[in-house]
Amino acid sequence: MTVSDFSTVSTIEPPQRPEPDRPSQAQTGAARPSCAAIVASRHGRTGKTLLARVLADYFLLSGNRPLVFDTDFTEQTLRAAFPFDSVVVDLTETRDQMTLFDNLATRAPEARVVDVSHYVFRKFFKLMDESDFVSEARARQIEPVIFYIADRNPDAYEEGRLLRDRFAGCALVLVENVFLGPIKERTLRSAGYRAFESHDLCMTLPLLDPQIADAIHDAEMSLSDVIRQPLSRSDEVAAGGLTFEHRAELRSWLMKTFRDIHRVTRAAEARAAQDAPATSPD
Repeated sequence: MTVSDFSTVSTIEPPQRPEPDRPSQAQTGAARPSCAAIVASRHGRTGKTLLARVLADYFLLSGNRPLVFDTDFTEQTLRAAFPFDSVVVDLTETRDQMTLFDNLATRAPEARVVDVSHYVFRKFFKLMDESDFVSEARARQIEPVIFYIADRNPDAYEEGRLLRDRFAGCALVLVENVFLGPIKERTLRSAGYRAFESHDLCMTLPLLDPQIADAIHDAEMSLSDVIRQPLSRSDEVAAGGLTFEHRAELRSWLMKTFRDIHRVTRAAEARAAQDAPATSPD
């Protein structure tokens, strides 16, 4: 697949966003690769969109306003949280397929976050394979990282194993969502689960109080603002109706998750730098 200049063509156009001032490369030193975080799960209701949202806020708080892609053409949950930074793509449409993969692999400093709906799971990774996206992205200083959330069924881990083998040159982070409960005994005995026993790129989504979990489903609640704004008991009305204690718990949850994201993305970047041969710029 040919990569064009940055394109905004899509089935649903995002509103124009203001361009922030960015430090020049001369001011910041050698440019680091941009991260393309691909969030996927074989089944629905695993916390995938929540993780995509947290990843986007992590990059935002790092000073890197991300490009966000929502592949759930029906619900558009992730787009609702980032209306000025997101594009909804319908992977049944060839134009949207090109929009997504062209923009993902275009040389640019922004991080990218893709929420891969379980409805288009196989379609997305088939396109990713056929377009040789990993090699094409790396040639343009983009480092792809697959964040794969496994539910508690054996087939979820087997699907993750197949995905890891299929994209052996791409970092795959196995994500355990504690909210999903204990892993089933038959899953623990499965070949797919055992294949990940020595997997080193892993992270955890810690458990959240149900009231907090319900509150952050509100797309108008900015997780970035939860971190930016100081905690104060004098705030009688907070976003989502959360109490001071709940806001403190949410901040703690976000910081733990951000630290895990930082750890695994840096590890993926370091591994790619060590393994990849030198490439000449376009």
